[in-house]
Parts: sequence; structure tokens; C-alpha cells
Amino acid sequence: MGRGRQKAKQQKIARKLKYLTTDTDYDELAKELSEQEPGTGSPDPFADIDDQYADKDVDSAADADAAKVSPAAQEDDLDEYAKWAAEAAAKATSGEFPASAPAARKPKPAPRKPIPMPMPSALKPKKS
Repeated sequence: MGRGRQKAKQQKIARKLKYLTTDTDYDELAKELSEQEPGTGSPDPFADIDDQYADKDVDSAADADAAKVSPAAQEDDLDEYAKWAAEAAAKATSGEFPASAPAARKPKPAPRKPIPMPMPSALKPKKS
């Protein structure tokens, strides 16, 4: 039964928190959040691990090779694909590709008997 009183207290506290004006010094807060503890090093927790395994990283070598490819080479690849696509389309329309044999036709299933729907007695025709 005491739910109403409990809810009223919660609403009262929520209003206080919402409308209470406090003098927050945001500059001090920013300084406090940006400070690091002495001796922690980098803010990135994985920086030490990255440095440790930098020599053995295979992915970085593959990424470096991919970065060396010039945009002109990428355009050449697209041009080659466009040529191949055009040739394939021409072959398909000219009949150079053998026509695929149509799949064996499946026999049509026998028509099913309709399911009789029940009719309410009020709608049934009266027998005289």
C-alpha cells in the first residue's frame, strides 16, 4: 500500500536534482579529467602492446603494400573489368555461349479437394 508515498518521495528528489542550480566549475572539472597519474605513460592502454608487436605485425605490411597502389592502377583494374563485362555481355547476346538445357519439368500436383467450411445454423437455408 505504501507505493504512493514512496513515489512522491522519489519525485521530490528528482525535482530537486533537476531544478537545483549548483555552481559547477567546468574548467576545474576539465583539468581534473585530463590529468594523468604520474608514471602511467600513454593514455592508450594498448600502446605498449602495439609497440611490442610492431615488428611482427603482418597486417601492417599488407596495408602498406595496398597503400602503394596508385589510383591510376585502380582505374586500370576497373577498366579491365568493364572490358571483360562488355565481352561477356556480347557473348551472351550473340549466342556464343551454349544455351542451357531447360530443367526437367515437374508434373503438376493433383488438385486438392476443398475443405468444407462450417456454416452457422442461422445462415443455413431452412428446409421446408
